[in-house]
Amino acid sequence: LNYDISRLKQRVEFGSIKSVEDDNTGDYKQEFVPQFKLWCGDYTLSTNQSISLLGIQRTTSRVIVIRHNDSVDEQYIARINDKEYQIVTIDSDSDVNGFDVITLHKVSGFK
Repeated sequence: LNYDISRLKQRVEFGSIKSVEDDNTGDYKQEFVPQFKLWCGDYTLSTNQSISLLGIQRTTSRVIVIRHNDSVDEQYIARINDKEYQIVTIDSDSDVNGFDVITLHKVSGFK
């Protein structure tokens, strides 16, 4: 992947959705709990890629790029601009200056 590092202008948080006690009411609610942050950028698929991934594209909300990071896997939830996304796929490039392309699906019911 040939991606310009200067396009990594947004922060993405990786974490999980957990039941957290509300200090005011004592009730439990589902909430995003962050574990680490990385810089990311939006990735636009070519027409050919969109056609070949049409089944995924219909359910996908976003595709992002990050610098390669072995810590990121499908168990995490990604949060960008206070919106949570489930990780659908990770196309990793473990070269020295590699990038990972992450396909995300919007998680509903939180916030």
